[in-house]
Amino acid sequence: MFTFEMKNGRFTVLNLTDMQLNECNYDPTSPDYGNAFAVMDYTVKEVIKRSDPDLITITGDISMSDQPKAYPAFADYMDSFGIPWCLVWGNHDQQDVTERIDFVYKVLPYYHKKKFFFHEDGPKELGNGNYLIEIKNGEKTVHTLFMMDSHNCVWIPDEQGVKHFYYDKLTEKQIAWYKERAEEIKAKGCRHSSILLHIPIHAYQDAVNAAFRPGIDTTKISVEESYGPSCWNEGYEDSFGVKYEAGEIACYPYDDGVFDAVTEEGITDNIIAGHIHTDNFVIPYKGVRLAFALKTGNIHPFRKELNGGTVISIAEDGSSEIMHEYVNVDHLL
Repeated sequence: MFTFEMKNGRFTVLNLTDMQLNECNYDPTSPDYGNAFAVMDYTVKEVIKRSDPDLITITGDISMSDQPKAYPAFADYMDSFGIPWCLVWGNHDQQDVTERIDFVYKVLPYYHKKKFFFHEDGPKELGNGNYLIEIKNGEKTVHTLFMMDSHNCVWIPDEQGVKHFYYDKLTEKQIAWYKERAEEIKAKGCRHSSILLHIPIHAYQDAVNAAFRPGIDTTKISVEESYGPSCWNEGYEDSFGVKYEAGEIACYPYDDGVFDAVTEEGITDNIIAGHIHTDNFVIPYKGVRLAFALKTGNIHPFRKELNGGTVISIAEDGSSEIMHEYVNVDHLL
């Protein structure tokens, strides 16, 4: 567990996600260098300037696990800002199903040498890094970040025994870990927390079904329209953001049990996922904001109006707000 102190009654978390730069994008001598680093660099510097974060979180997909040189390059880049930063891994960081644990644990020794990097490796049976970050106002813990590994993918057989690809979920052991840690946090008097992970939980699909008005084609809504009442059912007017992903949410296809645990514990205000480059909605659903973080950078799939970072602003009592910082990169495209 890591602890950060709140200053002047406010703590700001800046979340970045899904940069996915390859090794060539960090090497100006490569014929495939392109402009992906320039876009990421401009975006990151802009959102840092706007938000002045106390902590930067990253919700996965730094690169691909077959691009090992990209990982130390990214760690060097992040540490250069002199701001504490931490992460959860994405499915592409762990894309080799048989060796994902080994790959991430090969990367971590270099990351742990970075001065401003914070990460607990955690028990391997829970995945690659499940840990807590406490935010304190004076002597009191007012908000806790649950950093949780959502793994990679699963193959589930249909009735004919044919296996189909799906994205993974938090395991029963992780849910039990979350509940145990939540009880410990409540015993300290903390009543606010956020879960950060890469792959969204299944309840995101339930929230979409409940929040968007019937008959609305979510792929045609503008970002500006999403901040108004015309898109949302009664009771969901505080929602904002778009769902440009076609079809259902790219998550585990069945109820994963996570949302039941979250509502039972009653201390988690926000669940923030990466993973989907073309969704950035924030929907208050049954007392919990289900949010997609804004994608950072122009690696495909990319919608230029959905580039930037997501800010969690935590007040002195631990309550929080979520906002997106959109960054225009037309001059680099």
